[in-house]
Amino acid sequence: MIPHTMIRRASALLLVTLALASCRAEFEPDVTGPGTPIPPPPPPAVVPNLPFKLGAFGPDFATGVVVDGLGNATVTGYFSGTVDFDPSSSATARTAIGPADGVVAKYRNDGSLAWVFAFGGTGVDLPADIALTPDGGSVVTGLLSSGASCGGRTILTLGTRDAFLAKISSGGACEWMIAIGGPGENEDARDVLVEPNGDILVTGRFAGTVDFDQSIGTSLLISRGAGDAFVARYGADGAFKSVTQLGGTGDDVGTTLARSPSGDVIVGGEFTGTGIFGAGSTPVVLISAGETDFFLAGLAPSLSLQWAVRGGGAGSEYLARNGLVFEPGGTLVLVGQFTGTADLDGGPGTAIVISQGSSDIFINRFAPGGQSVGTPYRIGGIGNDGVQSLAVDAEGNFYLSGWFSGSVDFDPTAGTTIKVAQGAAGAADAYIASLTGIGALRWVSTVGGSAGGDGSISIGSGLALTGDGAL
Repeated sequence: MIPHTMIRRASALLLVTLALASCRAEFEPDVTGPGTPIPPPPPPAVVPNLPFKLGAFGPDFATGVVVDGLGNATVTGYFSGTVDFDPSSSATARTAIGPADGVVAKYRNDGSLAWVFAFGGTGVDLPADIALTPDGGSVVTGLLSSGASCGGRTILTLGTRDAFLAKISSGGACEWMIAIGGPGENEDARDVLVEPNGDILVTGRFAGTVDFDQSIGTSLLISRGAGDAFVARYGADGAFKSVTQLGGTGDDVGTTLARSPSGDVIVGGEFTGTGIFGAGSTPVVLISAGETDFFLAGLAPSLSLQWAVRGGGAGSEYLARNGLVFEPGGTLVLVGQFTGTADLDGGPGTAIVISQGSSDIFINRFAPGGQSVGTPYRIGGIGNDGVQSLAVDAEGNFYLSGWFSGSVDFDPTAGTTIKVAQGAAGAADAYIASLTGIGALRWVSTVGGSAGGDGSISIGSGLALTGDGAL
């Protein structure tokens, strides 16, 4: 499926449109009378230097974006060859050391470059997600190869491919970076979350024996199968605090994280076969109904299991990175993709969705204890359609980004809004869409090209809301 292969396919090209600022001007009627002082004219509106592209001859991907209180956007992703990250000049080029290097770049709310930090070793380095820290910096997570450095210090990796966490200051300096892995090459991180106190939570996948404590201490986990999901907590300085394991005899991964209003941690991911959630003599055991099912688990702040549920059918289900958010009322919203017929309710009830094509998009709500509530929404057509990111505003409106192919009706209610991808023969277009809280389409915007073939793929991979409601 595209979410798990796009970061490994050199033939694919990811096009991400990020609207970092909006220009708003207030026009009022002239109500001045005789003798009334005429106020000075307002300053001219800032014209954003948007949209712009970043990339050269190799594959270059944006994987995540966050926006601070001033509307500045920090973007992470990876690049190959030599790429200029300044849209207004050719003075800020970086050259990858390996086949793909990681990058973090900050852009002001007018689209101009503030700074760029590139990192990588001799292998492939693939940042997956980014989150803001309380001090104005950011943390990045993903996959790291040997030889990468931070602040002049080479980062020790135990395998050819480890998961990593890195803290980048508000000025673009790498403050610290840690690798999380074992002697193999089966570790990677998918999502990162920063709590109000500065603690950092990360989820992903590990295999074999891995020490999650990068200090002189030890916190070993041993996977039960081909790979298990993990959720680990680190301090603001990168010091290890705790970790928990989720998974069974199959291949399992943690994909997305959210924090409840009460401070609990919600993790979602995928599992195969029989999954074991929680420690002790009475863990929660979940059995997948098909090739790959999704799981949701509620963890206490200590990362001990509180509940776990599954959803899926005979096909394959995947969750979006950044696919979990809490609505203003406290309900949990989950987005992902599915094939065939899937039951999204992990309890005794049913929440059935049926795909029209090879994969469709679902949106479903869950109560704080993991119970499915309401009716799920489905978006999709006869092709391959998926979702990568989700956001919700203060009014409860949803925002989604992802990809689609062929012809798709983006209104999951009784209305109809058809969009047709420009490419054919396996090509896909990107979309950014907004729905109301009851599932009605507000608007949808698409990005794509006319080239055909499965190498012509545009994906909306990340989105973030500014404080004034711009996207």
